[in-house]
Amino acid sequence: MIDNYLIPNMQKYLMIAGPVLLLAGIGILLSKQKEKIKVTDFLLFLPFILLLFSGDGKLTTSFAYNRNNSFQIGKNIQKEQGLKEKDGMENYTIEHELEIDDSIDFHEVDFPVIDESYVGLSEAITYNKDPNKLAGKTIRVRGFSLMKSPFIPNQYFGIGKYVISCCAADAGFVGFIVQANEDDQIRDNTWYEIEGVLDVGEDSYGQTIGIIRMINYKKISSKKEKQYVYPCYAYGDGSCSEVIKYHLD
Repeated sequence: MIDNYLIPNMQKYLMIAGPVLLLAGIGILLSKQKEKIKVTDFLLFLPFILLLFSGDGKLTTSFAYNRNNSFQIGKNIQKEQGLKEKDGMENYTIEHELEIDDSIDFHEVDFPVIDESYVGLSEAITYNKDPNKLAGKTIRVRGFSLMKSPFIPNQYFGIGKYVISCCAADAGFVGFIVQANEDDQIRDNTWYEIEGVLDVGEDSYGQTIGIIRMINYKKISSKKEKQYVYPCYAYGDGSCSEVIKYHLD
């Protein structure tokens, strides 16, 4: 349950502080054996009591509409770097019309997105400096659908999870922009596993971005899926190896 509140590399501090505070509280109460114990003395245990009755810390998928998401963050990063709209930018032109072969083999995809690489790949693919070089690569990703966002055009939808950079208070949506076929029945706030091919598209502001052209999709159970992901440095030894191995900018 702690995973729903703190990133992994911060949890060790909680594991140290928790027992210390508990022992300190017990010590204070025992030291008052000759005094009358007051109700206020038990306030030391209030954090533990609140934790027990606060639920599992999971957010509903609709919460994504009320928080910043990776598409907003990516757009802000581009502004800070001084990138202009695609007009006049050679790296932001669509070089070709990608033809999709329905017989694509998805047994071994180029980008099998896992939780450890979720944040890094979503940013590197969506806002790559040269999205054309990724066109045609296959990808598989799991997450919940986001149908409405200022940065998602009508013909696209987002698929992603909640990202925590420090703690649950800063949780926001992170994911990929997907283009579905007209006959695909994708529902909002629903968990899916999708397979597709990377291509070049535009967000609602006319900025060229990397998108997923969906080929296959299936509903998955949210109960068996981890709702939160974290920046790559929060996993394992913090080397971000699951992202670096793809050699993306």
